[in-house]
Parts: sequence; C-alpha cells; structure tokens
Amino acid sequence: MAAYVTNSPLADQPYRVSAKFGCGDEDRMIDIYLAQVAKGRDAFKDMTELMRIAQKRYGKLYNCTPGT
Repeated sequence: MAAYVTNSPLADQPYRVSAKFGCGDEDRMIDIYLAQVAKGRDAFKDMTELMRIAQKRYGKLYNCTPGT
C-alpha cells in the first residue's frame, strides 16, 4: 500500500508505504514514512521501488527470500 495522508496526527510524514510479505515461513511487515519527496518526482513509483529495495535487504539480513 502506498498513500499520501494529510489528515492524520502523523501529517508531518504524509508519504507512506507499507508491505506485508512472507520470508521463509514467517510473515513480515515493513512501513516506510517520508516527510517529503523531491519536486518533480513520482512519489508512488519511488516509494514502491524503495520498498522493493527494503524487502531485498531484509532477505539478505535474515537469510530468506521475500515472497516465499
């Protein structure tokens, strides 16, 4: 899930991306919050790519393959 949320107690970081995924036989969830995105950038595309990178790095750290 990727969202731009301005009406919440956490509006100081309105750009949000979350992902639930399996890694081995464990379910995991990663949340990333950003205060701003550079002008002219596609925030949702960038956040989605950042999440993919985070999942891959999680897999390397914990010796599992995300999505399995």
